[in-house]
Amino acid sequence: EPSDKDFARTFHFLDEHGDPLPLSTSIGEASSLGGSSKGLGASFKPPRNLSGSMRHRKTMSSSEEGHLASLQLPSHRRSLSSSEEGRLSSLQLPSHRHVKSASAYSLFSENTLVQSVLMAEGMTDSQDDDDLHEMPLPYVKGSVKAKITWFGCICLAGVGMFVEAYVIITTGQVKTVWHTGYPECWDSMNDQACPDKIVCCGLFPNTPEEVCSTTTPNEVCTDQNTYPDSLTCSDSQLVAVSYAEFAGIMAGMVSFGWIADQIGRKNAGTLTSILMIIGLGVMTFADSSNVSTLFLVFSIFFGVFGLGVGGEYPLTATQASERSAQSAEDALWDDEEKRQHRLLLEKAKTDRRGETISLVFAMQGVGAVVGSLFLIAFIYFSNQTRADCSNVGVTSSGNDKSALESVWRSFYFIGLIFVLMLFVYRFLVLEEGEGYNAVLARRYRREAKYGKTEAKNLRKKAFEFYLPRLVGTGGNWFVWDVTFYGLKLYSGPIFRDINRGGDLIVHNGYLLLNNICALAGYYVVAKLIDRRSIGRKKIQMFSFGMCALLFMLTAGVFNSAPTGAIIFLFFAASFIGQGVNVTTYVIAAEMYPTELRGTFHGLSAFLGKLGALVATVIFGYLTTEQIFWVCGGCAIAGGVCTYLFTADLSHVSLAEHDAQLELLLAGRLDRYQGKLNHRDHLSNFELWTGRHGKYDPGWVHKLVRDERKKPTHHDTR
Repeated sequence: EPSDKDFARTFHFLDEHGDPLPLSTSIGEASSLGGSSKGLGASFKPPRNLSGSMRHRKTMSSSEEGHLASLQLPSHRRSLSSSEEGRLSSLQLPSHRHVKSASAYSLFSENTLVQSVLMAEGMTDSQDDDDLHEMPLPYVKGSVKAKITWFGCICLAGVGMFVEAYVIITTGQVKTVWHTGYPECWDSMNDQACPDKIVCCGLFPNTPEEVCSTTTPNEVCTDQNTYPDSLTCSDSQLVAVSYAEFAGIMAGMVSFGWIADQIGRKNAGTLTSILMIIGLGVMTFADSSNVSTLFLVFSIFFGVFGLGVGGEYPLTATQASERSAQSAEDALWDDEEKRQHRLLLEKAKTDRRGETISLVFAMQGVGAVVGSLFLIAFIYFSNQTRADCSNVGVTSSGNDKSALESVWRSFYFIGLIFVLMLFVYRFLVLEEGEGYNAVLARRYRREAKYGKTEAKNLRKKAFEFYLPRLVGTGGNWFVWDVTFYGLKLYSGPIFRDINRGGDLIVHNGYLLLNNICALAGYYVVAKLIDRRSIGRKKIQMFSFGMCALLFMLTAGVFNSAPTGAIIFLFFAASFIGQGVNVTTYVIAAEMYPTELRGTFHGLSAFLGKLGALVATVIFGYLTTEQIFWVCGGCAIAGGVCTYLFTADLSHVSLAEHDAQLELLLAGRLDRYQGKLNHRDHLSNFELWTGRHGKYDPGWVHKLVRDERKKPTHHDTR
């Protein structure tokens, strides 16, 4: 994801040189923005404890007093009530860079509970409820350079998703090329466009009688006038391509979270790139006169490529969460003005977290569209757009086998170039983030405090505590990927059935339009996902419901409706279905604390790909009409799962999770009474079963006050 500095510069918290703007300007004093009432000025008000910071003037130098007085805080802020004055006085929070006492140092440097709680307090309890109804507008007053940098960071963060979509989501389109180029292997059960080009008996339904009645051997057929094994493929060999692909992805999802903990995030990311290079390299250049052997090798290295792609999921989520943890701890040592800048920045990132993650994930849609465009271009320039039975050397499908082989090999070669660029960036440019070291340091402190055995038991306790939410994040992902990847992988055969008799270029043209509709859906969801009146859960339930209706309607009228109507329904489902596709990824990325986010995101994604694998196995034995009935049923199941087990954490700081986790590990979970306990951020299952604590807006002040009363702050238990 974009760095804090990239975000701040783009959203007008930093100037073009990367220096913090005066606080009154970044908050949005009208005079500071040239009289404009738009942007952050209309959206942000200073946190209440900024006014309270005036209480600590006695610790500041005269120059610092003058600097604070020059901030010209906006006049529209009300003064603190007497109760609020008393509450601030009771806290007596230190000005971090000016207090040198050992007790203050230990409170902020050793007490991980207080560290986490203060960040939660800074984001959820220092703002009036009325302050949270507006969001900063993107790109307000930002320079062109800032906008380009921001967009570049989004694209770079989503390269893994781009490559995955380019290679894997377009597999259905590549299969249309294989069906046409290798009909004896991939298309033996269907009538051929050029029956006079059928040279042996025993495969194709429309084989001419004279071919089967001949006894004259030729250079292609066996002595029994049948196709040799070197040209045919068994059903198990054909489905092995998809099996190996998803088996590799699933293995990568569950293994690379652990691998990254052992060798670091940069090295783990470099390793995933190497695996993708090896897989795509062999897929591109491997050759054999035996078609069955060719696709056997292809299946094996598709699995190697999938292993690398699967590793991208937990790595991306872990790196993002670690940057958040690093910012949380750094904020504790800032002076008061920088602290308020950081809190405002975190507030802005929280308010647009869903949009940011959605835009990164939208690179999956971009990869699918780019892949479709390249494939269509290769088909067009190879002059294989339609069957031509008059050409010498064409197969029974009416196309040139050698030309189509160049098409799919060129397609994968372009993907190989993308992965090579990613590897060069990670190996030569990317540096290991400090967030990795920060998370390890926190873990080591806990091990030193409790011992390795007890620390491991505590981590197991935390895992069990958050496991029920995996039903929502992983269950929804499972049923959706049955539909999403099932339709993508079988999109070629589905469109061949919908548009019977269409040429190769026509089939892929429809698939390109379908991917464009889906891409539009990604960006519409990104635009809506952070709106307070909508949120993640409502988008997901609406999308599941509409997809169920569209899929079942398509199945019901499949054999009677015009081709255009079926295609329209399919495109509409692809567009609306992105509401589920995006929200499953976003919700899993924000439902867990920093130390467990990579693990649970990887498990959620693993369950999703398990659903894709189920679709791969089942859909091969179903008719197109039956596939749509199954997809409709899965959408209904997903809607029910969302209603019961999904919580909406829109505009809730991720620091809340860390505060809850620290209290859980300290055996004091009842003391957590933050926003994760608010009914708006609980699933119906948690509400009905009472799996939540009490909600108290003032809980942080009470907890920190109690911590300060302790004789030592090294023990948070």
